[in-house]
Formats: sequence, C-alpha cells, structure tokens
Amino acid sequence: MKALLVLFLLLFSLHSLSAQAPKPNRTKVVPLMPEGIKAGGSFMYTYVDEKKRRRMTAEVFMPAKATKPAPVIVMFFGGGWQNGRPGLFTPLAQHLTLRGYITVIPNYRLSGEAPFPAPVHDCKAAVRWVRASAKRLNADPDRIAVMGGSAGGHLAAFVAATNGDPAFEGMGDHKGQSSRVQAAVVMCGPVDLLTDDIRKRVEEGARAPVGDAILDFMGGMTPSANIEAYEQASPITHLDEDMPPTLFIDGENDRPRVRYTDFWRKMDDLKIRHDFVMMHQAPHPFWVYEEWFMPTVEAVDTFLKETLH
Repeated sequence: MKALLVLFLLLFSLHSLSAQAPKPNRTKVVPLMPEGIKAGGSFMYTYVDEKKRRRMTAEVFMPAKATKPAPVIVMFFGGGWQNGRPGLFTPLAQHLTLRGYITVIPNYRLSGEAPFPAPVHDCKAAVRWVRASAKRLNADPDRIAVMGGSAGGHLAAFVAATNGDPAFEGMGDHKGQSSRVQAAVVMCGPVDLLTDDIRKRVEEGARAPVGDAILDFMGGMTPSANIEAYEQASPITHLDEDMPPTLFIDGENDRPRVRYTDFWRKMDDLKIRHDFVMMHQAPHPFWVYEEWFMPTVEAVDTFLKETLH
C-alpha cells in the first residue's frame, strides 16, 4: 500500500509539472517594417521565356544607413514547391536586415507552372541578378548567402551544392555573372529525394487522388519510373568541394537531423564546415512563430557573421 501511495504521488507530481510548463508561443510573426530598414521594392530579376513576357520578381530590403557594401542573403520561401510567396519570409528578411544584411526574396516558378529544374534556374538567376545589381543595392558581391525553409531549404541546398556547375544555370538573365554563394542556411529542407521514406511517400502519392508535392515537383515522375531524375534533383548528388559552409536548422518535432546524415558525412569527408541548431519543441515551419522567430534570427546572424568574411 505504501509503495502504491509513493507511485501515485510521483505520477501526480509529474503531471503537475507538465501542466505548469508554459506552452510555446505559436502566434505568427507579422511584418512590421521597423525603423532602420529601407524597402527596396519589387525588382524584376529575370525573364524565363524566349518572348520575354514572363517576368520573375524579388522583394528587397536594405539597411537604411549602410556606410559600406553589405552582405546579402537570398531567401527562398517554402510551400512544397507548389505554393507560397515571398511575403512568408518578410518578417525574417526585415529582422536580418536590421542586423546589417541586404535581404532578397525572389519568386520562383512553382510546380504548377514548371517542374524541376526550373525553380533551381530561377534561384540561380536571382543570385546572378544580385551580383549584377551590386552597385545599385550597395551590396558586396563577394559575400552572398542563400537561405530557405522546407522546399526553399531544398533550393538553398541545391544552389550551394552546385556552386560552379554550369548545368543548372538555365536560360535566365545576367549570364555573365556568377551564381556562386559563400554560405548557406538550410531549414528543414530535403537534401536527398531518394531516401526510403520519400520513395514510399511519392509512390503512394502517385496512386492516390491527392498526389504528392514531390511528385508534382518532379513533373509527375516517380522514382521507380525515373530514378536518374530524382538523383539529379537531390542536392546530395552534386555536393563537392565547392559547397560553402552551411548552417542546418530543424525543429525538435520535425525529425531533426534525420534528413542530413549522409549529407553531413560527405561534408565531413570534404572538410566543409556545417553547423546544426535544433529548435526546442519546434514544429515545421518553426520560423513563422514568435517562440522560435528570434532564436532563428540569432542563429543565422551568428553563423553568417563567422562565415561571410
């Protein structure tokens, strides 16, 4: 009887502690346009059709009182490559601009318009535009980072992993400029589209009315129908010594680290710096919520101050 009483008291205490633990603040962050930021506006960075009728644009934020060329972060929003908009990253862009960065959030073609590799072509064209516009933006063309979350994380990893690879430049503008980047930030982005869980998910999606975001991104092809296409669409396939230092950030409730195990192993073999931050109790996508917003800003700023020399 005494043992049962002790057990009851222990369980009651644990329940009380759990009940008293504050819940994470899941209020969504809203754009505020704080003092110290100059909105550059919406810039056209490339055409994507031969007749030059389809224009791609990017939202730009700049430090209001920059005295010298500033480093740049090109930010790719998420949404499964099938939806999303630059405004999803506006709060992050604004707060990183307050830290001294020029932030650029480009649109890119979504899967309903054009599948892989079109979005990669657009992302690289955005980087080339930044370099071509360096004087106009007061930007440092030798200090450019890419950053993305979810599907945008995949695109950031892909741009970084294909540094110097002409195969993915596409037909966009400013071909005389380099699309190389000097750092990358990948937030819960897939880097290998041929993992067992992704294969299973896509094959099942192909047989279901709802489909699958990766299936759409790959133009309706499944891994079993065209494994080479999935290899080409995976950043891990292209990872080599030109990959820049990269920060990976995951939410604790979003299978942290699992996506990157093999990617990190290759980076270790190549002696390329990679850092990892896990957001406590965070979901996917953590960066839109008050609880994890400023920790994300801090992690990115700390990493880029160390790597964008």
